[in-house]
Amino acid sequence: MNYRKKNNEYTFSEQHEYIANSYVIRCFTIMMIIFSLTFILNLLNIFVIGHNLMLKAYIPSMIIYIAFIISTKFIPLTSRKTKYYVLFIVTIVVTIGSVFITYHVVLMPVLLLLYATLYTSKSVLRYTYALMVISTFIIVYGGYYYGLCDANMVLLTANKVQDYIVDNKFILTEVNNNPYLNLTLFYVLPRCITYIPFTAICSSLFEIIKKSMEKVKFQAELEQKVLEQTEEIRKQQKIAEQMFIKTLTALTDAVDAKDRYTSGHSKRVAHYSHIIAEKLGKSPEEQEVIYSAGLLHDVGKIRIPIDIINKPVQLTNEEYEFMKTHTVTGFHILRGLSEDNLIALASKHHHERYDGKGYPSGLSGEDIPEIARIIGVADSYDTMSSNRSYRKLLPQQIVRDEIEKGKGTQFDPVIADIMLEIIDNDTEYTLKQDDSQIRNILLISNDESSNNEIINILAEETNYEITVAKNQISALNFVAQKYIKLILIDMSIIDKEGARIIELIKKIYGTPIIIVTEKDTHDIPSLVSKYGYNDYIVKPFKPIIVKEVIHNILERTHIDGLNCSECNTGGHNEQKIRI
Repeated sequence: MNYRKKNNEYTFSEQHEYIANSYVIRCFTIMMIIFSLTFILNLLNIFVIGHNLMLKAYIPSMIIYIAFIISTKFIPLTSRKTKYYVLFIVTIVVTIGSVFITYHVVLMPVLLLLYATLYTSKSVLRYTYALMVISTFIIVYGGYYYGLCDANMVLLTANKVQDYIVDNKFILTEVNNNPYLNLTLFYVLPRCITYIPFTAICSSLFEIIKKSMEKVKFQAELEQKVLEQTEEIRKQQKIAEQMFIKTLTALTDAVDAKDRYTSGHSKRVAHYSHIIAEKLGKSPEEQEVIYSAGLLHDVGKIRIPIDIINKPVQLTNEEYEFMKTHTVTGFHILRGLSEDNLIALASKHHHERYDGKGYPSGLSGEDIPEIARIIGVADSYDTMSSNRSYRKLLPQQIVRDEIEKGKGTQFDPVIADIMLEIIDNDTEYTLKQDDSQIRNILLISNDESSNNEIINILAEETNYEITVAKNQISALNFVAQKYIKLILIDMSIIDKEGARIIELIKKIYGTPIIIVTEKDTHDIPSLVSKYGYNDYIVKPFKPIIVKEVIHNILERTHIDGLNCSECNTGGHNEQKIRI
């Protein structure tokens, strides 16, 4: 049984004190209820105890009992000192009752020993025995003078006056004025001696109780250790979950970093999948699994070379077939992550089509795992609502039309309808790629003064993130790891090798490049055109011109519109989009 403080849990010993004190108080209450019933029955003359004596016994006892019950509201029942107070009060009430109605309640003092046994303490037994000895003196002497005095007491404390009167033999007695010796020898002492074996019996009894309590204590300590270990396991599980989430995030970031045109793709797919799962009525646990599957659905792209992922033109048949292997690769990476392999299956089958024309297994209908059907819809939606190297994100209505068109062919009709409902509720078109995710500018220059000036000019602009590289090698690493929207390069550091690297970056990634030069000569525009750069800015910088040139490059569109086959992830024209 657990008793709690406001903030902390009681110790085992405090619980034991609480239980013992509570039990004694309950027994005391029952005793007083019986006393009250006896008092009432005596008033009705069912018992033959003198009303005056009964009143003297009952009224003080009840007053003390009520005061005691009130006092227990203000003292802690868990304190080790409380039991001495409880036993003392019970002894007083037993003594008062025994003084006035004496031999009618002769066994009541023995109850004190039974109560003391509950505390499983020899010191408490000794304390109770001492109280009983004192109480016995009071009961015997008080009963002799004020209570029901039995015939034996009279005989033991009387003197013979005359043996015979006339012919009839009888004894005439008078009460002895000093009866204490006889009362002590023949009443107090025998009772106190009688209490000794009772005390020994109670001592043996509480040893049995104590052993039982030790077992209970051991069980309680064992349960506490189990609770502590369980809590520790929960903490470790929480840490493991956090590490798992961090690992997922790192993996998805690594995948998304390879494809500079799909920044945040995995997180958005996870978010959209979670919304769909919620609307499907999935449990919170199932929603978590589906969210994780959305995060990891493209993890197999780690094996795909970055030049294939970011190729700005149509893939060759060989490249396209290799790109498709990311589904199976993802399955092998994620297999064993959970017992049912749902996350791995989602990665493997999220490019299957409802009509069976998808890959890698050509599954159709409900043979496709539901989790993969959910991810497939979310993935296609994000493909259309995100920027690509060949186009900007599509208007919401076109996205909706393509989802509607794919019902029953590419998509599960039920899941497609839910996606359409989500689109219809998103009146502000918030579920799309945020342009702020791709406004990363790489500044290649070792001129700190010039770098700081450009950073300060662009500081007032929103959604710009400036990364500085000291040379072209560092720049290549940045471009490979992060989606760079625009490159600014100081013309003074472009040597032959540097020019080759810049040309490689432009060829592979198609990143716009602006030249930073100190001379505004007539040959600068022709130089920009010759090397395929997009524009130039001149030092000392004019903030308005710098902002205008950068803004124009960033806002320039690539290819508008979309062939509807882009959302058909199992169709032949899928090579034209990023998978």
